[in-house]
Amino acid sequence: MRKYVGKFLLLLVMAALPVAVWGQKVAFEVNAPRVVAVGEIFRIEYVTDSKPQDFKGPQFEGVDVLAGPTLSTSKSVSIVNGNMTQEVRYTYTYVLQCNSEGEFNVSEAVLTVKGKTYSTAPFAVRALTEQAAVSGEQGAGGHSDRPTLAPDDILIRAVVDRKEVYKGEPVRVTYKLYRRVPLNLESAKFPTYNGFWAQQLNVDGYPPQREEFNGKIYDTHVIREDLLFPQQAGSLTVDPLELSVVAQIVMEPRRQSIIDDFFGGPNIQEVRRKVATAPVSITVKELPAGAPSGFSGAVGDFQLETVAPPPEVAANSAFTFGIKISGSGNLPQIQAPKLSLPASFEQYNVKTTESFNNTSGGIYGYRQFEYPVIARVAGEYNLPPIEFTYFNPRLKTYETLSGPSMALTVVPDSTGMGGSVQGAVLSGLSKEDIKILGRDIRFIKLDSPHLRQKGGLFFGSVWYFLCIAAIGGLFAGLLVWLRKVAEERHNSALIKGKRANKVALQRFRAAEEHMKADNQRGFYEEMLKALWGYIGDKLNIPSSNLTKENVREELVKRGVSPEAAQKYIDIIVECEYAQYAPAATGRMTEVYGAGVEMVSRLESIIGK
Repeated sequence: MRKYVGKFLLLLVMAALPVAVWGQKVAFEVNAPRVVAVGEIFRIEYVTDSKPQDFKGPQFEGVDVLAGPTLSTSKSVSIVNGNMTQEVRYTYTYVLQCNSEGEFNVSEAVLTVKGKTYSTAPFAVRALTEQAAVSGEQGAGGHSDRPTLAPDDILIRAVVDRKEVYKGEPVRVTYKLYRRVPLNLESAKFPTYNGFWAQQLNVDGYPPQREEFNGKIYDTHVIREDLLFPQQAGSLTVDPLELSVVAQIVMEPRRQSIIDDFFGGPNIQEVRRKVATAPVSITVKELPAGAPSGFSGAVGDFQLETVAPPPEVAANSAFTFGIKISGSGNLPQIQAPKLSLPASFEQYNVKTTESFNNTSGGIYGYRQFEYPVIARVAGEYNLPPIEFTYFNPRLKTYETLSGPSMALTVVPDSTGMGGSVQGAVLSGLSKEDIKILGRDIRFIKLDSPHLRQKGGLFFGSVWYFLCIAAIGGLFAGLLVWLRKVAEERHNSALIKGKRANKVALQRFRAAEEHMKADNQRGFYEEMLKALWGYIGDKLNIPSSNLTKENVREELVKRGVSPEAAQKYIDIIVECEYAQYAPAATGRMTEVYGAGVEMVSRLESIIGK
C-alpha cells in the first residue's frame, strides 16, 4: 500500500511542476545609457531570462542603427551546498550612433514568451557635444611625448540627499567616482564623520552609469554610501574622502616604420593622481522646545505594538510585558520606554531583540522590549498604559504612542503566600527565595533541670578571643572581596576591557575561516570587526566616538608608541579599502598576521 501511495504522490509533484514553472514571472529589461556623446558608437541591450518566441524591436528616432538586433545566449551554473542552479539569459543587441546634439526617443520593445507578451517602457537618450579638453603638454603635430591627463578627467563627488536636517534625522551621503579614462584604485582614506553616528550601506547593487557633468560625459561608479545620524546641533562638516588612483593613458607614438605599426601594440602609460571630495556642510537643527517628559531622543516615524500579560497571574510568579517599536528612523539608538508599576511589583532587566534593514531611504525594522515582572501581593490592579514619544521630522511635531491600559488580577500562590496579610512585603529577604517557617511548637518540659558544670568554660578563654579575631578577619576579607566583585560587575567598561582580547580572538578565527575559503569580503569584514571591536572595548570608546584620530590619541596616552598606533590604524585602513578593491589571497595572510600581532602587542602594553 505504501508503494502505491508513494507513486501517487510522485505523480502529483510531477503534475504540479509544469504549473509552477509556467507561473514563474518573466524578466524583460533594457540596458541603455541615458547620456552619450555626439558621434559616439554605443549599444542598447534587451535582456530576458525566458526563451523568446518573438521579439519586436523599438523605433529609434534621430539616431542611426549600425547593427541589430543581434540575439545572443549566455548560460551560468552555480552550485551552493550541493544545490545546482542554472540561469539562461537571452540578449537582443543594437549598435547605434547619434550624429547630432539633442534628445532622441526609443519606443517600447515587445517580447512574446509562451503566448504572453511583455514590453519595456519607452525612454529617451540625450546626446551632448563635449567640451574640448585643453592641454598644454602636446607637442607639434598633435603628438604627445608625455602622458597627459586633464584636471577633470577623474573626479570624486560627495552627494547628500539633504543639507538641512534635525538632530537625529538621517542624511544619506553617496560617494561617486567620475572617470573618463581607465584606472585602478591604489588606496583610500575614508572620512571620520565627527559629530555623526554612521551606518554603512551596501553598494553592490549599483551598476556603473554614464552621466553628464560640467559639459562632459563620465562613467560613474558609486564606491561608498553611508547614512549619517547627527548627534549634535549646529553646522557639521562631512570630511573629504580621498582616493589615490592610477590612470592608464593610451599614448600616440610617433610613427617610425610600417613594421613598428604592425608589431607594436598600444603604448599605455600609468599616471598617478590623488582626488578628494569637497567638504560638505550639513546644518543640523535642534529639536523643537517643549518635548514631552517621556521623550528620549527617538527621531523618525514609528508604530507601537504591545503584548499584554495574562489577565490573571499568581503571586510570586513571573510574567512579561512586551512592546514592539517598528518603523524607520534612528532605531538602533531607541531606549526602552519606562514602565510604571505599583510598589509591590518587582521589575527586572529588560530583554531587547531587534531586526534592522539598512536602505538608502533609512533604517527600517523594529526593536522589541520585554519587561520581566513579579507581583508579590495579591489584589486587583489597573496598570497604566506604556507610552513612547518620538519626534517626527516630516510633521515637525512630537508624537506620543500609547498602548491600552491593562487590568490584572493577582491571586495568592499555591502556598497561600501573596495575600493581604501573609503577602505583606518582608524586608531582609531575597527576592527569589522566601521560605515558610515551620508552624509546629515543641512541648516545654516543666520539672526542674539537673545542671552540672563539665570542664572549663570556652567563653572568655584565649581560644574564644582567637576565634573571634579570626572570624572578624575572615568576614572583613570576604566583605572586601564581595565589594570588589560587585564593582566589577557594575563596571561594564571594565568587563568589556577584560573580554576584549577574547572577543577579538574569536573574530580572528572567523576571519581565518573566510581566508581559507578565499572569501575576501567576509575575511575583511571580520578583520574590521575584530580590530574596531577590540580597540573600542579595550579603550572604552563609544561607537559614536570611535574614530582613527581618537584611537591614535588614546593609544599614545596609554603608553603605546606613535609608530605602533599608526601601524594599527594602517591595518584598519587597508581592510576598509580591500572591501572595495580586489586583493590577492597572499595579502590576506599578511593582513591577518599583522592584525593578530598588533592586538597581542597592544594587549601586553595596555595590560589586563
